[in-house]
Amino acid sequence: MLRKPFPLLFFIGISSPLLAKEVHELEPVIVSAPLHKKAAETVHPVNVLAGDDLALKQATTIGETLKQELGIHSMSFGSSVGQPVIRGQVGNRVLVMQNGLGSLDVSGVSPDHANSTEALLAERIEVLRGPASLLYGSGAIGGIVNVIDNRIPLYIPEEGLSTTFEQRYNSVSNQWSSALKHDGGQDKIAWHVDGFFRDSENYHVPTESNGLGYVPNTDAQSWSGTLGASWIDDWGMVGFSYNHLDNNYGVPPVDELVRIDLQQNRYDLKAELYEPFSWVEAIKLRFAYNDYQHAELEDGITVGTQFDNQGIEGRAELVHKSLGFIDHGVFGFQVQSKEIEAIGAEAFVPPSSVQNYAAFIVEDIHAGAVTYELGLRIENQQIDAEGFAHKQHTPISASLSALWHASDNIFMSLAFTHAQRAPDVQELFSNGVHFAAQSYELGDENLDLETSYNLELSFKTDFDWASTELNVFHNWSNNYIIQQNTGDWFDMNNESFVPACSPGSECLPVYQAMQQDARFYGFEAQVDFPLWEGEDNQFDLSLFSDFVRGELSAGGNVPRMPPLRYGFQLDYSGYDAFSAGLRLTRAEAQTHAGENESTTSGYLLLDMNVNYSVRIADKVDALFFVKANNLLNETMRNSTSFLKEVAPEAGRGAEVGIRVSF
Repeated sequence: MLRKPFPLLFFIGISSPLLAKEVHELEPVIVSAPLHKKAAETVHPVNVLAGDDLALKQATTIGETLKQELGIHSMSFGSSVGQPVIRGQVGNRVLVMQNGLGSLDVSGVSPDHANSTEALLAERIEVLRGPASLLYGSGAIGGIVNVIDNRIPLYIPEEGLSTTFEQRYNSVSNQWSSALKHDGGQDKIAWHVDGFFRDSENYHVPTESNGLGYVPNTDAQSWSGTLGASWIDDWGMVGFSYNHLDNNYGVPPVDELVRIDLQQNRYDLKAELYEPFSWVEAIKLRFAYNDYQHAELEDGITVGTQFDNQGIEGRAELVHKSLGFIDHGVFGFQVQSKEIEAIGAEAFVPPSSVQNYAAFIVEDIHAGAVTYELGLRIENQQIDAEGFAHKQHTPISASLSALWHASDNIFMSLAFTHAQRAPDVQELFSNGVHFAAQSYELGDENLDLETSYNLELSFKTDFDWASTELNVFHNWSNNYIIQQNTGDWFDMNNESFVPACSPGSECLPVYQAMQQDARFYGFEAQVDFPLWEGEDNQFDLSLFSDFVRGELSAGGNVPRMPPLRYGFQLDYSGYDAFSAGLRLTRAEAQTHAGENESTTSGYLLLDMNVNYSVRIADKVDALFFVKANNLLNETMRNSTSFLKEVAPEAGRGAEVGIRVSF
C-alpha cells in the first residue's frame, strides 16, 4: 500500500479538530457496510473514527463527537443531547446502533431525549452516509451511526490483559470525565469491563448571546458500567454482555424547569460460526434486550411524565461465498419488538406495541474493474396503540450501485436507492403537552409510507501528493413526514388552541406531524495534501466543504436544515510523538428556514489542539492532549436545533486530558 500524506481515515471522512497524525499500514475494514468491505470497496460515503483519532474527538454526545465530520452535524438540545444529523436527516431517519443493533431507546421520539449509546467508551465509530436501509432498517434513509465497542469480546488480548484509563476536564462547563476499560483473556475465554463517570455544570456561552454568559439548567451527571465475556474458538464464538446507564441532565428552560432522569439496563448476546459449510463464509447471530425508563422532572423534582420502553431486537445473517455469477453476498432476517408507554398527566403518546419483521439480501457481482451491488429489503411494521385502530405498513427498499476502479488510485461510483419508511408512534398518535420540549405535539394517524429515491455520484482519488473525495447527491421524497410549527399556540391557562399568545398567558407552540413531497440535494468535498515534509516532521493541509438543501414541493423549506460549511485544517506532526492542529470553519447563515422558524446567522469557528504521545514505562503508553474550542468566542446558533434561540452553542473553552494504556 502506498504511503499517504493523510491516514486513510482522513481520506474517507473529514478530520475534525484536530488530531494526532498516524500512519496506518492496512486499510480498515468497514464492518457496518454490507459484506464488511474496505473503504475503497464500498459505494457508501464513509466516516471512520478509531484509535487516538477517536479518543481526541470523543465528546458528551454522539452528535457532538461527529459534528465536524464531512456531511454530519449535531441537533443539540442543550449540552447533554446531541443527535447526529446526516445530510439534513435526523431522528428516525438516522439509525444510531450499538455493535450493529439498534440503541432501542426513545431518542427518536423527541429532540430532548438523549441517545443511550455512549461515545466515550467506543473503540470505533463508523458512519455510512446516505440511504443504508437495506441492511439495518427502513429508518436509515439519512444514514447509520454504528458505535462499536468490545463489550462482547471477539479476540483475546495479545498480552493477556489490556487496560486503559482516561481523565478529561472541559472548562466550558467545568466538566470532569473519567473512563476505564479493561480486557483480558485466558485459553479460550475473554472478558471485558468498562465504566465511566461524568459530571458537568451549566455550560458557558458568549455573554451577548443571552445576557447571562451561560445556559441555565444544563448541568448533568451520568455514569455507566459494562460486563462482558466470550468463548472464542476456531469454529467461532459466543458471548454476552450487560450494561447499566444512569443519566440525569437538565433541559434548557423556556418557561419551566425540566430535568430528565434516565436509567437503562441492556443485555446483548452474540454468536458467530465460521465456515460451517463449504459455501458459507459465516453465520452471525445478534440479540439485544433493553429495559429503558426516563422521567421528565418538572421543577427538577416532580415526575411529570415517565417513558418506559422495553425493546428486543434480533438479527441473523448468512454471508455466503461465490455462488454462480454472484461473487459474494449476505441475506438475513431481523425482528424488533418494542413496548412503549408514557405515564403522567402530560403523556403525549399513548401506550403502544410496535412489531417489526424484515428480510434482506445484498449481493456483489464483479465484472472486470466494476463491482455491482444489488440489494432488497422487505419489512412489515405493526403498531397497536391504546385507543387507536391497528396500523400496519410494509416498507420495501431496493438499491443498485456500481463501483468502478478506474485505477489503483481513482474510484468512481454511482448508486440509486429506493427506500421506504413507515411512520413511528409519535408521528401517528402524539397529542398533548411535552414540557421537556416546550411544545404541544400533534400526530396524524392517517400518515402513509414515506418513499425516497436517492441518486448519488462519488469520486475519490488516493495519491501520494493528494487525496480527494467528492460526493454529489439528490433525493426525491414522496410523503415526507415533517414536524411543522403551525404558528398556533396552546394556551396552558385555558387549555385551548389560540392563534396568538395573550400577554401574561402561558403558551406553547403547536407542532403538527404532516406529509409533503420534498427534495434534498447537496455535496460533500474534501482534498488533503502535504505542504511540506522533512526528515522527522510534516505539515499537511485539508480543504473541506459540505452543503444540503431541503425544499418542499408545495413551496417553502424543510425545517431545521444545516447551513453551508467550508474551511481548512492545518496539521503538524513531528518525531512520531508530537502533533498540533488548527482548524477554521465558516458556516454561512441559514436563511432557508422552515415555516414559522427563525433564521440563523453565520459564524466563524476556530479550534486548535496540541497532542503528545509517550511511553512512560515498560508497556505503559500515555496520550496527553489539549483542545481549544471556539477561540473567537463566536455566538453560534444551531439551525438544526429546536432551542437555537434560547440555547446557543458553547463559547470559548479548553479541554485537557490524559489517556494511559498498559
